[in-house]
Amino acid sequence: MLSRRSPRAFTLVELLVVIAIIGVLVALLLPAVQAAREAARRMQCSSNLRQLGIAMHSYHDSLNCFPPGFMAISHTSTVSGGWAWGVFLTPFIEQSPLQHELSPMRYTLSEVVNDPALLPMLQTKVSVFSCPSSPIPPLREFQGGGQMVATANYTCCRGFFDYGGTTHLSKANNGVFYAQSGTRLRDILDGTSNTFAIGERTVLAVHQDDPSKWPSWCGPGGLGIGSTVSSSVATELNHPNVMHSFSSHHPGGALFCFADGSVHFISNAIISQRGGVDPGNSGNASDFVSAAAQSRVGVYQLLGVIDDGQPVPANR
Repeated sequence: MLSRRSPRAFTLVELLVVIAIIGVLVALLLPAVQAAREAARRMQCSSNLRQLGIAMHSYHDSLNCFPPGFMAISHTSTVSGGWAWGVFLTPFIEQSPLQHELSPMRYTLSEVVNDPALLPMLQTKVSVFSCPSSPIPPLREFQGGGQMVATANYTCCRGFFDYGGTTHLSKANNGVFYAQSGTRLRDILDGTSNTFAIGERTVLAVHQDDPSKWPSWCGPGGLGIGSTVSSSVATELNHPNVMHSFSSHHPGGALFCFADGSVHFISNAIISQRGGVDPGNSGNASDFVSAAAQSRVGVYQLLGVIDDGQPVPANR
């Protein structure tokens, strides 16, 4: 009579070897999976900026200028923390009903924020303003008043200077967008393919717990430089401590929409310097042009300015 042989089981050593092999394979594959996911997120971010670039030019085709960076003076001729460029682009990004409800030519931003019936409009998540790589929450506090408005991951480029306060609202900055701006294509003397229009902004670690400093698509929530809707090139890209610098969670740099509507990835390694030019309230546009002519400002600064008069290297 034949005896039945019991099936042979794995030994403990063999099981541990198999687990170790699986662990090594996972460790090898995980970076590749993460890189693929980041590539997809970066592609979506680039697509968002392209849509904003198309909307920006559609606005220009309709009104013969780009939208203002933000409205420091309201339609009632009063000083107000007013509507930003994102609101003016809503009809051109398939969000016409949103602008109709907000009625920026009828209400000030502060009026809408304080109207319980209209406030939900400012809390609308508009996907084209959101980069999937950024950890920024969907809402931010408006002017410390407790009301919450929607965030964004893109800000317009106001140029080099940080003109702020009610005494400087009439000063034109040297970027495409700033307070009360109405820049036309012919004003961009350096060429639209060499000038930043819109770039990325994310939540810096130093401001992670301060929602009032997170960017927004609806408005600056106060007077001055409009730092929650615009960014400057006075400091380097991805500066760790300056809230109104362009910044991104994409490894190695950030995406920008140029004034011609094209989108390019700008590396953190881009030459960035300001050559002793004061970016603050006392700054003078002619000082920047002079510094640029003497090669005392970096390529990054040149890209953020519309009329510095200097060529930009092709390998920027």
